Amino acid sequence: MNPRVFREYDIRGNGDADFPDDFVADLGRATGAYLADNGARRITLGRDCRLSSPRIHAVMKRELLASGLDVIDVGIVHTPALYFSVFHLEADGGVMITASHNPAEDNGFKIVAGRTTIYGAAIQQLRERIEKRAFRTGATPGKASDHDILKDYVAYIANNIQLGSRRFKVVVDGGNGTGGVAAVPILKTLGVDVEDIRLFRRTSPI
Repeated sequence: MNPRVFREYDIRGNGDADFPDDFVADLGRATGAYLADNGARRITLGRDCRLSSPRIHAVMKRELLASGLDVIDVGIVHTPALYFSVFHLEADGGVMITASHNPAEDNGFKIVAGRTTIYGAAIQQLRERIEKRAFRTGATPGKASDHDILKDYVAYIANNIQLGSRRFKVVVDGGNGTGGVAAVPILKTLGVDVEDIRLFRRTSPI
């Protein structure tokens, strides 16, 4: 275990070197125990589109369920949508698998307990739980479910924005991130003429 991945506001490092399956499993057990000890019973789980995210997501989900937590999988989302899911679905917390703006080879975890992202000493408690093997044992496995939170998120954002009569044509470049997954449908719902840059590149003579 590389202790330096436990940072002030999240857990972050190289997706393959720092987060092999055995470490992700221990982190999932420690996170599950921490959230359960703080009253959580039902949480949401999301991930970004990094190449290492599907593997990390599968191991984390397995261990959270094994810790007795019900896990609502909200799929591939950007971090604000994961936070939205905790409030919108009235969950007790959440886990977002992402390294935010870091290079593509990195990955990480943002953890929500209640309505607040944990930081500082709380993140170090997860490291200490792993070192002490302070996990939950004998818990009845939680239930897994899926929810298309982006549909709810897009509707919520669009319903809270009021545009004037003038309309623009907008080109959206998601920048290899998950923000574009929400940006395009939000703009379309608002009646904006949207061009996905991937389509633009396929059809442009340049």
